[in-house]
Amino acid sequence: MKKSSAFIGFVLVALFILLPCCKHRNQKADIPDIGNMYSDISYLDTLIRSAQIDSIGKINDRITAITTAYTNRAQTPEDKLILDSLARINAVAHDFLQYCVSTQTNLDLLEQDTKALENQYRSGKIKITSYVSALLEEEQILIDLSNQLSDKNQLALQYLKNQSLLINRLSSLPISGN
Repeated sequence: MKKSSAFIGFVLVALFILLPCCKHRNQKADIPDIGNMYSDISYLDTLIRSAQIDSIGKINDRITAITTAYTNRAQTPEDKLILDSLARINAVAHDFLQYCVSTQTNLDLLEQDTKALENQYRSGKIKITSYVSALLEEEQILIDLSNQLSDKNQLALQYLKNQSLLINRLSSLPISGN
């Protein structure tokens, strides 16, 4: 009887010791990988600085120049409709390019915040629960930025797809006399 109660006591003590360790391991598994977060920030930054974005900017500049040149000089009702379409295309592309600029700033701030958070956790200034909560919040911000970037990029590409056809359909501008 003494052996069985000693054994039960030993098992209970072992459970009280091991149970908190198991819970701690499970908590650690739920912590977002900070290295992956830095990689995701870098990846999104690379996308924003890509040649495709520069190309969209150049095409949009061309559309702006054309619509400016035709301002108050459209010769036919069809020209007016084309210019209205080009203005909508320009607005969507401009919105996308502005989003890229603001996202680049946001990514810089997010990277700084992540580094500060990491330093606070490593120095013991914040507890694990606050650290994990902040990392999850930052991870959600990255997901939202990525989704919005993708959506706005697709929309801009969709709108820009027909811009050259529209531009080619515009009547020639009259040559101004001296």
